[in-house]
Amino acid sequence: MRGGSKTPAALVALLLLAGVAGCGGGDDSGSTAARAGAGGSGESTANDGASKQNGAKGDGEGKSGSSGKGQPDPGDASEFEPKQHSDSGGGAEQFRVKGGDNSVQEFGEEAGTSEFDAAATALHNFLDARAEGNWAAVCRYMSKSTIESFEQLAARTKQSGDTSCGAVLAGITNPDAQAALKAEAEKADVGSLRIEGGQAFLIYAGAEKGTILAMPMANEAGTWKVASLAGTPLN
Repeated sequence: MRGGSKTPAALVALLLLAGVAGCGGGDDSGSTAARAGAGGSGESTANDGASKQNGAKGDGEGKSGSSGKGQPDPGDASEFEPKQHSDSGGGAEQFRVKGGDNSVQEFGEEAGTSEFDAAATALHNFLDARAEGNWAAVCRYMSKSTIESFEQLAARTKQSGDTSCGAVLAGITNPDAQAALKAEAEKADVGSLRIEGGQAFLIYAGAEKGTILAMPMANEAGTWKVASLAGTPLN
């Protein structure tokens, strides 16, 4: 097990999720798997993230700045181009913590190569779109229940104008988070996919050396989606 600090992931969560905590149905059970596993299924493919996917919408008029209506621009999902990434793999055993909470590492079973590759690609596309600030594209890789939580947030706060997932994320994101998000996207290295039915956890190395994160994933009609805005530190 690699040791490390929780600081980068905690920073990302704070910068991204200020004001969002509790907007979805959070799970307060004791295990790490339960805490990290809130989420659901989604609305686009995990395999290639190409801009052709059904249901993808360009919610904005550019990649940054304002939409011209006094609201942050969520970006245009059709402008997002997936990048190539390589992952080390190796399985969850390498991430076990002696005497620690290994509920994620022991969740379900280790996935096969095809499932691993599909879920890892979904995560990388999500992280890359997030790093670019293309929130409309980010939403394409998120689970349906996660997207719905942001729509509910907009409804509860009586947000006017564009209340789409991308617009809500653009509005709540601190611009100072982008450097941390970019670093995580560049350095993310997936080592394991633990799967049980339609739910799973991707375990991956984060931006800071030694930091290991778990991202809950959800499968919808054979497509893996990201079920959280940030990975949960395992060490």
